[in-house]
Amino acid sequence: MNGRNTRHERLTVCIAVIGLLLISAPSSRAQELKKVRIGYPAFSMTFLTFFVAKDAGIFKKHGLDVDLVQLAGAVQTSALVAGEIDYLTGITSPLVAAARGLPFKGIMITHDRPLFWIIANPEIRRVEDLAGKTVAVDRLATLQDIVARDLIKRKGVNPEHVTFIQTGSVSNSVQSLSQGSVAAAVLSLPHNVVMTQKGYRELLSVTESGMRAASGGIATREVKLKQNPSDVRAVLRAVFESMEFNRKEKSWMVSYVQNRWKLTPKAADEAYRFWLQGLTTDGKIPLKELQEMYDTAYAAQLIPTPVPVVKVIDYTLLDEVLKERR
Repeated sequence: MNGRNTRHERLTVCIAVIGLLLISAPSSRAQELKKVRIGYPAFSMTFLTFFVAKDAGIFKKHGLDVDLVQLAGAVQTSALVAGEIDYLTGITSPLVAAARGLPFKGIMITHDRPLFWIIANPEIRRVEDLAGKTVAVDRLATLQDIVARDLIKRKGVNPEHVTFIQTGSVSNSVQSLSQGSVAAAVLSLPHNVVMTQKGYRELLSVTESGMRAASGGIATREVKLKQNPSDVRAVLRAVFESMEFNRKEKSWMVSYVQNRWKLTPKAADEAYRFWLQGLTTDGKIPLKELQEMYDTAYAAQLIPTPVPVVKVIDYTLLDEVLKERR
């Protein structure tokens, strides 16, 4: 009798232990992270929201194992077409590609201020001095190129009198300016801050013009929106949370910018304040404003085709996520 009770007690204990293990052990499904590849065109603060979402663990919090991949030029859209990249954060190239017939959609705008400055050698004192000179941009026929020409035109100088060359990256543009190969360069944050602290001259700034444009954001393939909307919503939620973090955690953000771009505390704080000005609150730019920008670019022959914004922007999933957040 005692032996039978002992066996029964042991069996009960075993069942209880197994039950506790099943309860306490996380399921394999809960442990799995969805692998996502996101492309960005330059090591620029324009894409800071995405860098922070990864490094602060926000993507993982939303079940995403994100690989950020730097891609420049036509490689971006080629990678998106081939499915090698799930999303692109440099929004202009995929929107122009979509206007030419590629199956892309812009689904979110994280920054509505182009963060570009024209930084010149010290001997260039006025915008007029750029006439007959060479200005470096990362790539021609991109948002950076469009904005630079517009800024120069606003100051009464015909941009056709300035020679623009593409260097391939902001790092190459900085190097060209440092070596004296160009008279000026169009630089993004925080490279403009670094160069002005070295004695180079700030000629023009987008922040002075009040210009709005889709600087950073998210674009993806149409098929992903149709077949994997839950995955897209997860990315949008994570990016929104990162944007909230960007605003609220100033000390963390300034320290991150300082360490990531090897800046002084003062330069990091200045760069962060400039950057924060363009961060959108709802992930959107009014379509009318976006249309005006692309119409201007096409009229100036800076992009090869008209961009019908209503056909290349789709805020449907973004609106669903915004509704959840209210």
